[in-house]
Amino acid sequence: MFKQYKTKILKLNNNIDGQLLQNIRILEVNSDYLIGVDGYYFYKFDLKTKEWSFFSKIESKYTPFAKYSLIRRLFRVEVTKLYSFANGEMFCIAKKGIFRFDKKSGNFKKCFHVKRGSRPLSLCQDKNGTIYFGEYFANVDKKPVHIYRSNNNGYSWDIAYTFAEKEINHIHGIYLDKYSDKIWILTGDRDQECIIGYTENGFKSLKIVFRGGQEYRTCGLFFYPDFIVFATDSQYIKNKIKYFDRKNLRISELNEIQGSCIHTAQCGDISFMSTTIEPSAINLDQNSYLWISFNGKKWRQMTYFKKDFLPKTLFQFGSIRFPNYQLEQSELRKLYFTARALQKVDGSTITADIKHLQK
Repeated sequence: MFKQYKTKILKLNNNIDGQLLQNIRILEVNSDYLIGVDGYYFYKFDLKTKEWSFFSKIESKYTPFAKYSLIRRLFRVEVTKLYSFANGEMFCIAKKGIFRFDKKSGNFKKCFHVKRGSRPLSLCQDKNGTIYFGEYFANVDKKPVHIYRSNNNGYSWDIAYTFAEKEINHIHGIYLDKYSDKIWILTGDRDQECIIGYTENGFKSLKIVFRGGQEYRTCGLFFYPDFIVFATDSQYIKNKIKYFDRKNLRISELNEIQGSCIHTAQCGDISFMSTTIEPSAINLDQNSYLWISFNGKKWRQMTYFKKDFLPKTLFQFGSIRFPNYQLEQSELRKLYFTARALQKVDGSTITADIKHLQK
């Protein structure tokens, strides 16, 4: 199966030339190829030959519904993340499941059925190959929340840790810190439910580093040798980029941003984050902004796109999202980011040369 995707020049808001890759979302960037998704079908782009080829598809009852953009948005039928882990196994997150790439069939098959909520926000593999994810669902009754793990590449799963009833609302992310091998966990949403913590023993115990209100509510971490950066994700306060020192855990503020930060990515020392357009009495800006840093502490706004006219609650919040970067920083030539619920670029990928962003 072969498909061609059109590109066109796109002038970004700071006069940097970008390129719009229409109707496909890039989920993974490698040194010599890209992997993108169109509905529930995956395509591979060879950066040398400039040719697309069919790569895989998800085996799911939702596959026919994922074909159309507005249906995908309305029913949350989309692939949100793709992971190529160090041991060669590949997984993706899509509606109601974790899907594992089956080398025999060439398709992604469900290896975990999500019972509560639509899907987790992230997967994480530790240095020993164990995969973790945390439950993400509305949880209006404040029920216990589980962290699941697999020690055999997704063939079976068990519960690694459980937050007690009324302790948290849900889990925003689980991330491996390559500098310490700690597994960090982020939770929300209100009062004492917001936690930044870590485990060093596979969740036999959990060390809570920060706990409190919206100032610790976040969805992503950026890891550097001497400090860790995060941005708040809240509709109740003005959001900020912050960092804390690894030795003394002192938090310092870096920048105020225009909305809540949900989507992040990092490649070496280069970090990316975006703001999300969601209902809020505090954050009223109707644009999604992309922020970039080359050292973790100096951030600048790169570009922005306006929310489309469709209702946020039904057709999703406006946001800029990022692929996973499976290459060294020295190999990174372009920044790739994708748009959801944004005017003129919804469902497409935008690229920009890294060298132009460093000026």
